[in-house]
Amino acid sequence: MKKSILLFLGALAASTSAVAHPGHGLESGFAAGFMHPFSGWDHLLVMFALGIWAARRPAAQGWQLPVLFVTVMAISASFAMAWLPVALAETLVTASVVVMGLLLVSNFKLNRAVQIGVVSIAAAAHGYLHGMEIGNQWSGLAGMVLATAVLHGLGWVLGRQTHPQFQSATQLLGGLMLGFGAVWMLA
Repeated sequence: MKKSILLFLGALAASTSAVAHPGHGLESGFAAGFMHPFSGWDHLLVMFALGIWAARRPAAQGWQLPVLFVTVMAISASFAMAWLPVALAETLVTASVVVMGLLLVSNFKLNRAVQIGVVSIAAAAHGYLHGMEIGNQWSGLAGMVLATAVLHGLGWVLGRQTHPQFQSATQLLGGLMLGFGAVWMLA
């Protein structure tokens, strides 16, 4: 476990850019959209962490947060595909890594309006950047939405686990996200 963490940190430190939107190989279509959230650390971490965090909310509220994220992200991506400019999206995506890491590490009790606001802002920023990269590929948007839902679902399953090792693992993930997000913001 320690060796894996050290290798992961070393690989992260060796990267030259905090920007997690370089194109990722596939150029268009459903497969490109589906693979995109899995290929950028910021997307992967935030979407997974949101699923975990949402799973720990009261049952009547938690499921709504990933649904809200996917919906706002898709709408925001649609706006980006129509070329509506948003200058701070990259910064907001990086900040979402820090915020989600903080939420995993802490036991902050956020009121419902703040939860909805945090999720909506993160989703809009992620969606905008996804939409800019996808261009006018609506099948790519469909793939991205599905991949996002899958990542939220995986996080949800982990977040519902009650074994102390799972609790420790999610706090470790949150701490790593805080560190990575801080490094990305400074880069």
